[in-house]
Amino acid sequence: MSNLLVILICLTVGLLLQKHRRLPDSFALSLNTYVIYVALPALVLYEIPHLTLDSRALLPVVFAWLMMFCSGLFIWVVASRAGWSRSVTGALMLTVPLGNTGFVGIPLVEALLGTDAVPYAILYDQFGTFLALNTLGSFIAAYYSDGETSWKNLARTIVSFPPFIALVLAFISLPLHFPDWFSGVLQRISSTLVPVVMVAVGLQWRLRLERDMIAPLALGLVATLFLTPLLAWVILHLLGINNLAAQVVVLEAAMPAMISAGVLAINYQLAPRLASSLVGYSLLLSLATVWAWRQFI
Repeated sequence: MSNLLVILICLTVGLLLQKHRRLPDSFALSLNTYVIYVALPALVLYEIPHLTLDSRALLPVVFAWLMMFCSGLFIWVVASRAGWSRSVTGALMLTVPLGNTGFVGIPLVEALLGTDAVPYAILYDQFGTFLALNTLGSFIAAYYSDGETSWKNLARTIVSFPPFIALVLAFISLPLHFPDWFSGVLQRISSTLVPVVMVAVGLQWRLRLERDMIAPLALGLVATLFLTPLLAWVILHLLGINNLAAQVVVLEAAMPAMISAGVLAINYQLAPRLASSLVGYSLLLSLATVWAWRQFI
């Protein structure tokens, strides 16, 4: 559980640094920029060549995309009827469907289901939420931001998104093998992603939100930690699937908001306080709710 301790410690550091008057106001934004342009691409280039997609293990991948689609549609419908701003809607569309299925999800799945469940968790993460972050994530961020939203500009945003470029390069290089020294460099750089991100989240996390942000935050937490895994369990139950892969699907669907999705929302100025609060609160609550889902399934 050292990964969880890293998250909690770095989040606390970020909260404490809020009171440091010598830090510039743009410090958190600088950390987010480092993540987007350096750490996240390094993680993509390091992880993708290590994965093998087995045709017998498509269940986690299929359900990852199904859950993201359903939760995104739910958020869009509720936000439209509630009349929430594009900024709030965009933040929720990024942080609710995209769960933290990797850094938090994989160690939690291993702890609760055992090492045999880890490959399914990797597939759910790398070919599901992680792939969606680097493709649809940039599309959603650009669409809901105040920038240009023409298809041409959206396409340019996606193909120029550093993690997406890294993803393309990683798939192109699959037949090849990186030298050990290069893989080691990528691993070292990518290992800085979560500590840096959590410090940035802590810097922008406010325990008190504006009154009009309470409802979106509550909806995001309920949808992320309860409704999405419930939907996954219901569908799997109706299909009569209750194997190890199905259990992984339910637990991964119950993971908190993805840290990198929160960074993306903040980087595009999509309700930054809401995004950081949803990442922080869902992370803390998930330590109890994911365990509860394990007892349920």
